Amino acid sequence: MVPAVPPSDAGSPPPEDRDPAGFELTDEYDMPAEVDATFRTLRRAAFGYFALFVVVVAAVPGLTLALDWWSQGRLVGGMSPSFVMAAFGLYVFFFVLAVAAATLANAVEDRMLGGPERDHPEQRGDAP
Repeated sequence: MVPAVPPSDAGSPPPEDRDPAGFELTDEYDMPAEVDATFRTLRRAAFGYFALFVVVVAAVPGLTLALDWWSQGRLVGGMSPSFVMAAFGLYVFFFVLAVAAATLANAVEDRMLGGPERDHPEQRGDAP
């Protein structure tokens, strides 16, 4: 029979460094105003990316109606420019749009949220 081993508290702060709810006193939390400002900024960016998405997706059938060569012209392999755009171009556009939106969202969150360990070089005095 294996003797019972008490759970290890290695790495956890001593009890005097915890508040009554059990959170570490050294933890830092974002203020509601900061979270709200970040949410509003990300919402504006999302609406902008959605508008760009709608315009590009609506442009494919719009160009088909407006320009004869868009649907009747032939490219490599006998494919029309409209087909090439629908079959390949839109997927490339979707990927680029997703990467751009994710990069912007991460940058906004990193800049607007976080504790002092994420201070910018200008605030630390490291800037040239």
